[in-house]
Amino acid sequence: MTGVVVVVVAVVVIATYLTWLASRLDRLAGRVDATRAGLVTQLVARADAAYELATRRDLAELAGAAGRARVGHADLLAGAGLGTAAEDAENELSRALRAPAVVAVGRHAPAEVAAVDSAAARVALARQFHNDAVGDVRSLAGRRLVRVLHLSGHRPLPAYFEIDDALPAREEDPPRSDDPAGLPGA
Repeated sequence: MTGVVVVVVAVVVIATYLTWLASRLDRLAGRVDATRAGLVTQLVARADAAYELATRRDLAELAGAAGRARVGHADLLAGAGLGTAAEDAENELSRALRAPAVVAVGRHAPAEVAAVDSAAARVALARQFHNDAVGDVRSLAGRRLVRVLHLSGHRPLPAYFEIDDALPAREEDPPRSDDPAGLPGA
């Protein structure tokens, strides 16, 4: 009789563990979906801010890159995957944001560039959150037990979103001419 109890307890413990693993995979997949939506929102905001700056300051290269990124955002908002086409368009926009013409605008009108820099910083954070969530799913789905028992179902593994999201370098205010040492507040 005790042997049967031990077997029943073992089966319940194993079933509970496998159920927990499967539900954890579902929760992590939901987290990936949520972080993907946040990332797309931030990509749209960055492209919109860049396009607005480009049209206000007549920056043709930036306007073109922002326009191409915005075209791809319609697909992303409709649920398309974050594939290489999106990565390429976002990389082009990142390079355009670091172009000498944009840096020059930042020197002369830093307030106008602040919105773009803020949006770019939010993209970097959103991408980090997304890639962390993707890494968690891939790590759990890569476990031998999860693979053998197909606990993740037929759901494809999510992909990392790798773009060049380094923030544009902006020059600090030059030292005041009345302060020979260049020290602030002297």
